[in-house]
Amino acid sequence: MSPKFLLIREVLAEAARNGRPEITRRGDVEATFGSVEAFLLALHQRWRTALLARLDALLENIGDDSPADFDAAVVATWNDPTTGGRGLRALLDAHADHPALAAAQERDRLLLRRTLGVEVPSPGSRPRVVAHAPAKRWWRGAA
Repeated sequence: MSPKFLLIREVLAEAARNGRPEITRRGDVEATFGSVEAFLLALHQRWRTALLARLDALLENIGDDSPADFDAAVVATWNDPTTGGRGLRALLDAHADHPALAAAQERDRLLLRRTLGVEVPSPGSRPRVVAHAPAKRWWRGAA
């Protein structure tokens, strides 16, 4: 296993174990990743990969065993604290104000809006009416 993968796993295990979403071993993180920003983006990529896999599974079930409210299921998947493993979402949420991480999250919100037609609210925001027309849902069984 790569040193980066091992360090990510150790930091996440520590965050899950002590219940504090903080970056432990900051010196090792900076030495291995070059910066805390690069580490946070690697964590985000791990979460994003897990999120997209879960959304893919949700789309595969459209028409067969689909949820009654697809939009709510997408938002619930986005907000699920277990996506990507224990401690990951809590650590990302604790550092959500970091500019690079906030930009990555916003790009993913835009991706879901454009491809699935689902608006995922930003942290602390109230649900709002989307000014643009909703994306046309292209998959089998879509409304």
